[in-house]
Amino acid sequence: MRGRRVIFLASCLFLSSREAIAGSLAVFCSSSGTEMALCQAETRAWARATGNTVTLVPLPSDWGTILPLYRQLLSAPKPVVDVMVMDGTWLGTLAPMLGAITPVPEDDDLEPGPFVSGGRDVALPWYRDIGLLFYRRDLLEKYRLPVPHSWDELAAEASTIQTAERARGEAAMWGYVWQGRTAESLICNVIEWLGSAGGTMVSENGRPDLDNEHARAVLARASGWIGTISPAGVLSDDEEAARGAFQAGHAVFMRNWVYAWALANDPQSAIAGKVGVAPLPRENASEPPRGVDGTVYLGMARGTAHRVEALSLMRYLTSREVERARTVAGAYIPARRSLLDEPDVLAALPVLDTIRPALFHPVLRPVAQTGMDYPRVAWLAANGFHETLRGQHDASNTLHWLSGAFEVMARVGRWPGILVEINVPQEKTQ
Repeated sequence: MRGRRVIFLASCLFLSSREAIAGSLAVFCSSSGTEMALCQAETRAWARATGNTVTLVPLPSDWGTILPLYRQLLSAPKPVVDVMVMDGTWLGTLAPMLGAITPVPEDDDLEPGPFVSGGRDVALPWYRDIGLLFYRRDLLEKYRLPVPHSWDELAAEASTIQTAERARGEAAMWGYVWQGRTAESLICNVIEWLGSAGGTMVSENGRPDLDNEHARAVLARASGWIGTISPAGVLSDDEEAARGAFQAGHAVFMRNWVYAWALANDPQSAIAGKVGVAPLPRENASEPPRGVDGTVYLGMARGTAHRVEALSLMRYLTSREVERARTVAGAYIPARRSLLDEPDVLAALPVLDTIRPALFHPVLRPVAQTGMDYPRVAWLAANGFHETLRGQHDASNTLHWLSGAFEVMARVGRWPGILVEINVPQEKTQ
């Protein structure tokens, strides 16, 4: 990890030493194998078609290190980056440093729409992602159990199958694996547990909404999973650790992102052909399916010397043709609604019809409401949730403290809904 960061910084130093050559773009992309390969192919195709050149810089594999690096690079008088890939949770912080994107009619096809800050479009959705429930289809069939629709149903089925499989000699079997590490992934899990029944980190009107009975019950329920249907080690797990346990055949259910589908069904996987995917459970089965939105965006530096070229590249990368090809090649969920029913897209992502209801009811993290404060909000929440799940703090005390801390941050940061008499720009995702 450290070696990749050194390479990244060395690349930035090289870029900073070059002159601003017309049509020469520095593009920052994920370093993961599939995404980097697609990014290379797509940017090269655009360069050939336009006569421009592209220098592709792989980002560090630890995305937790990228936001501070972006802030540093974008704050420079002459940014070394022109176009960059961004996690949706970074947008509130980076928005003031991103260039304005001229709206076009084709943007109406994007779901979610461009990210808007201070009346400016500053980021385009590139591809979508959403929290999903993965399950061992063969085990549910074996024990004649349906796909769970509520959290209580999941816990009951996980316990039933775990107990039965262990009795058959599968000592390493657990009912449910998820992401409990002190990180953004834990926040995603908690927000999904909260659902639409009441309680969230920050409501849409900018008010903290954690200090309530429902939120306390949700954390108490999840705490009860640990050591019963979830291993104690889940509190150190991220997405890859959870996938590793599930793909090795050691879990009945798993919460993860869509990328896990192709990997779980790889011919080398121990559970290939035995996996199902569904929207996450809800508090009540009658509620619409939901999952945390994990959309990835593209944006350009506000100080780029190549605004026209950067915008041209972003429009190319988010075009119907390129998004369709990316879905077919890498099983990415396209951000363009019009692609969701195309036969080649459905063939590449056979789970799309199953998860479609959740795509239309995404749970948004409070990036728009909290703006530049979101990283601090997320850090406090992740630590508070984690300490409660570990049993170090009582849920009531944690949620009361977090709500008070967010209330102070809301007033200082002038979040919408807190100081309604002050007219300040508000960020939103259309």
